[in-house]
Amino acid sequence: MEQSAKLIYQVNKIIQMHLDRALGYQKAMSLVDDSDLSILFERCMQQSYYFVDKLQAAMALHGMETRARPSWTGTVYRAWMSLRTAASSNKYHSVLYSCMAAEKMMNLSYELLCSNKYLQYYFPLLKFTFLKQHFGLKKIREDLEAILRCSKQDMGERREADTGFPVVNKFPKEASVS
Repeated sequence: MEQSAKLIYQVNKIIQMHLDRALGYQKAMSLVDDSDLSILFERCMQQSYYFVDKLQAAMALHGMETRARPSWTGTVYRAWMSLRTAASSNKYHSVLYSCMAAEKMMNLSYELLCSNKYLQYYFPLLKFTFLKQHFGLKKIREDLEAILRCSKQDMGERREADTGFPVVNKFPKEASVS
């Protein structure tokens, strides 16, 4: 019984994180003007709502009830994201970094649940649901990382064009004179 109560608590936390994630991406959409990025954020938001539905359905099949709402910490994070973006000279990067930080936290929570041996033996459907969602979240995180890498390269090229000379990141090692 204790394991079931712990599992319900963990699933409720994941559902709460998904609700916060959806609201976070909704906030991120309002902070950027890039239509391609807004489409990705919309997809992430819909993904979270879909995952919540699937988790609640899997829990209901096992006769367990879930009750979760967005958290106050998620509200604070979204407010911090707005302030950070407003204070940033590059709003695009600020929003992307905030989204990546949230995705990394979600990834840690899923890794913890997916490594739970209790799920494997007593709730294989729930374990499969977590694994499937974890892979979906990994794909989104990889997409965000690729966008960040591309935008960093673009910024480096723009910085080089602004200065009129190449930017040197490393100095060659010189032989010491003895």
